[in-house]
Amino acid sequence: MNCQLCQKKLDAYRDGKLPRDMMIQVESHLKECRTCAEIIKQLILADRVIEKEKELSSDPFLATRVMACIDTLENSGYKPSSLFIRTLKPVLITASMAAAIFMGIMIGNISDSVVPGDTLPVELALIDDATIESVNILSNE
Repeated sequence: MNCQLCQKKLDAYRDGKLPRDMMIQVESHLKECRTCAEIIKQLILADRVIEKEKELSSDPFLATRVMACIDTLENSGYKPSSLFIRTLKPVLITASMAAAIFMGIMIGNISDSVVPGDTLPVELALIDDATIESVNILSNE
């Protein structure tokens, strides 16, 4: 038996769902092949970990303790934040966003003022040359 066929049959081997002759072949291959033997060990270990995780139970008093802490905070007069802070925070965020946009526009306009004069380079002036020529060709015909 080769390793590929053995590895395909490992799940069924672990569950005991293989026919008797195939079970014997897999067992003999596992005795000979170190790689496949290591894979079956890892699978068995994974099954043990999963079974151990299933055994864990939840704490039935967790919700009671959490609700008691919430009640304690409410009774102590704890307030999350004042009305002033709850309204000031969105105003400050909006103002900072507006300032950032304004600064971005101002920085973008700095490069426009650096270009000397109103002259265009020859390359930019000839960009529309194709449209002018097509109009001239149509007018000559």
